[in-house]
Amino acid sequence: MNTEQNIKQNSQLPGFFHAIILIALAGIITMLFTWVVGHLVNISPLINNWAMFLIYTLSFGVTLLIAQKWWKVINFDSKSVNIMVYILLIPMVLAMAIIVESLASLIPMPERIKQLFEQMVQLNLQGYLTLAIAAPILEELIFRGVILKKFLQKYSPTKAIVLSAVIFGIAHLNPWQFIGAFAIGLFIGWVYWKTKSVWPGIFMHFANNSFSFYLAKKYESINITFHDIIGNTTYYFSLIILSILICYSIYLILKKYFEVNQNISDY
Repeated sequence: MNTEQNIKQNSQLPGFFHAIILIALAGIITMLFTWVVGHLVNISPLINNWAMFLIYTLSFGVTLLIAQKWWKVINFDSKSVNIMVYILLIPMVLAMAIIVESLASLIPMPERIKQLFEQMVQLNLQGYLTLAIAAPILEELIFRGVILKKFLQKYSPTKAIVLSAVIFGIAHLNPWQFIGAFAIGLFIGWVYWKTKSVWPGIFMHFANNSFSFYLAKKYESINITFHDIIGNTTYYFSLIILSILICYSIYLILKKYFEVNQNISDY
């Protein structure tokens, strides 16, 4: 296939605009299932405890099916990844959570938004299943398994990873979560490109959300911050600096590992 044919073929692949449409569609689907589940709760109050879980899984499950069919993704990339990568990702995720929170804290959050987050996240079994099980699987399959997969076929790796991270941030629909989703989306996207597998992303997403859920449960607030936990400002900034060093060190180790093992995808 010559260069002209390649350019024509790439131009026909779904891109950033298509991803925005998909996110808008996901919002419409979510509103629809919110209405449906709301009516079911009125019929059977027992469903109330599972309402958020049902709304999330149904909405993103349908969104995934639409994305997979619309973007013509037959199989998700699921290449096996060395366990050493997963071991390194654990401290990386925890350190990134600290850095991301410090960046998000630069934007003051109105009290009414804090109350909304408290109402949305249930600190119980149903909440954990939604946040730490359903979200990592469904979101990674949509944003990396479908969107980034196609972006890597259409754009350069750098552009594809950045644009997919932007889409991931936009999907969270608020500036505070956008910062975290964008930053973590960049790293997950890079790992996905290097490993050609959705599993590390699902693992990172699971670890990050489980850690957040644990802190929220322990301190009985979804809005708890590391600064609140530590108390001392000097110690807090020292923790941020340490987290930056950890992230950079692990990035270099993973970069070297991928280079040695040639785990770069064929995109």
